[in-house]
Amino acid sequence: MINRLIRVIRGVDHVLLDFDGVLADSEPLYRKSWNQALSAYDHQVPEGEYWLYWTNRGEGLEGEIRRHRLPIDTRERRQLRQTQRRIYSRLCREGAVQLFPRAPSLLRLLSRGVAGISGFAIASNTSSDLVTVILEKSEAPVPTVVGGEGLPHKPDPAIFLAAAERLGADPACSLVVEDAEKGVRAARAGGFKSCLVRNDQNRNLHIEADCEVPSLARLVGLLKDLGEGGRTSGWTS
Repeated sequence: MINRLIRVIRGVDHVLLDFDGVLADSEPLYRKSWNQALSAYDHQVPEGEYWLYWTNRGEGLEGEIRRHRLPIDTRERRQLRQTQRRIYSRLCREGAVQLFPRAPSLLRLLSRGVAGISGFAIASNTSSDLVTVILEKSEAPVPTVVGGEGLPHKPDPAIFLAAAERLGADPACSLVVEDAEKGVRAARAGGFKSCLVRNDQNRNLHIEADCEVPSLARLVGLLKDLGEGGRTSGWTS
């Protein structure tokens, strides 16, 4: 598994990072904001259902309405999305959304061009202004950020393709780092390589990426080793 990731990294020159679930521990706050918005309809999204259908598959509000046959019309859906964004935006600006502990290290490593990586960006369904706010609140490096505003969301590849264009990157020589099925599907559709980062939410979900790591910490450690002359003797598949 890790040996496969090493081969993939050595074959790419750009990296596109998903944000929510890879760099930021934001999904619990997304769920909180949606549940606050949906409380007006006496409806709540259970944790397990949120991880599977919202975070992993990307079905979002439309999927929730369909699965539970919620009587919410088009106008109300638009209002719900506005309410959720207002709540989530407030949480971001208050500093409630935190990066995972090793995320700043990963951003710094990629900023230095470790392991032959010549450029990288964050490519997220979350709007770029909120991604930037969270990074700045955490005093982390802020790279090129392509958010979901004005673009079809994953599993559509549009966000990854826009990020690659911004970097001048060839998708075939670029690695997408993701934590969800919707992102892996988007990477595949856009012609990118994909690396799945496992976490507590996706640990038992079946997601088929080109390669995977058991944690963000392992990815950071591997990149550090590759940046120190390619030493990888301590890594096994």
